[in-house]
Amino acid sequence: MQANSHFSPAGNGPTPCPFPSRSMLRQMWKPVLGRMARNLSSDQITLAAAGCAFYATLSLFPAISTLISIYGLMFDPDTVEPQMDVLRHLLPPSAFTLIDERIHTLVAEPHSSLTLNLILSTTITLWSASAATRSIISAVNIAYDTRETRGFVQFHLMALGMTLCAICGAVLTLSVLVALPVLIDFVPARLGLAPPPWSVELLVQTGGPALMLLFVLAACSLLYRFSPNRRIVHWICILPGSCTATLIWIVSSIGFSYYVSTIASYNATYGPLGAVVATMMWFFVTAYVILLGAELNAGLEAEMELRPSEGDAGQRPRPGE
Repeated sequence: MQANSHFSPAGNGPTPCPFPSRSMLRQMWKPVLGRMARNLSSDQITLAAAGCAFYATLSLFPAISTLISIYGLMFDPDTVEPQMDVLRHLLPPSAFTLIDERIHTLVAEPHSSLTLNLILSTTITLWSASAATRSIISAVNIAYDTRETRGFVQFHLMALGMTLCAICGAVLTLSVLVALPVLIDFVPARLGLAPPPWSVELLVQTGGPALMLLFVLAACSLLYRFSPNRRIVHWICILPGSCTATLIWIVSSIGFSYYVSTIASYNATYGPLGAVVATMMWFFVTAYVILLGAELNAGLEAEMELRPSEGDAGQRPRPGE
């Protein structure tokens, strides 16, 4: 079977991705894990994650400004701050304080100023925030071993679109979090049903992390599907890496937050820069986990012979293939 036998002609829709049988899975997991270990231990992946962390740190406050601006058009910006508790255990304490203070400053501005300056501020901050998206797209290309052959305009428009979609997704998630207590009380009463057996507070506390989990899973899935410069594959070829990256990100974020708060002393070492360093390190962990998920998907595609051949545009074989 040739490596490109499963691929449909360009422009004819997604590539089929048959679900592997149990025997195939037993044969595949060792080569896939070995491929992941070799590629993740390379300096190229580590440097790509470090570059993503640098650009993400620079893009953090522009992205927050755009988020508050768009959210403030439809809802009360003051409702953003209480929802930050969802991130309290995922971020290092100093990084959480830094972001929370910036959000507090933004929501304290008059609502009218957010509306009048929306077009100008959104254009400028969206371009700044898209630097992180451009870096992660390039890093995912490295994980999939694809060359970036898209034009300058197409690449930057895609990065802007993905950044805007991520911000709008965050706005939607915040809106659901704000409306969740009302919906829990209103819907049963409207339908004439008995109140839920659980307390509203308990449902809100569990609903917040669940929505955050779904948001990260959706973001990873869309990133793996649309950002690499390759032919679009079936969703079943993307979900393994998305689910793995999401779960590892939750665990690693909690673990890193605990490490920074109880073991490492960034403030003592770096002084006033401790919060910035902690934020950049958290972005490095996040980027590395995202690349791990991309490497898992790439390894599965290679073992299932779903990767394009060397003659396909933008694709280059991994060493040893």
